[in-house]
Amino acid sequence: MYAIFKFNPGDRKIDELYKDDTISRQTIIKRDTRSLGMKGGDIYILIEGSEEAIEKARKIAGESEMKDGREEIYRKIKEAEEEASLGMGAIFG
Repeated sequence: MYAIFKFNPGDRKIDELYKDDTISRQTIIKRDTRSLGMKGGDIYILIEGSEEAIEKARKIAGESEMKDGREEIYRKIKEAEEEASLGMGAIFG
C-alpha cells in the first residue's frame, strides 16, 4: 500500500511525517520535481507501508495527498530509485 503527497518546499507537514513513529518505520522517499525531470518546485513524499501508517500520514498531510497523476509520479520515483541503486552497484560492484 502506498500514498503520494505533494507539498510546497518548507511545509512543516513534511517534518511531521518524518517525526511520527509509525510513519517513520515505513519506506519514505522524498523527491522534488526537478529530480524527477519535471518543472516546478514542489516536493513529493512517497510512503509505502502499512495501512495504519498510510492513514496516519493522510491525517497529518491533510489535503496534500495526490489523487490525479499519482501513478505517473510513483513510476518516476521508482525509476529514479532504480537508477540510483544501479549507480551505487557500479561504484561498489
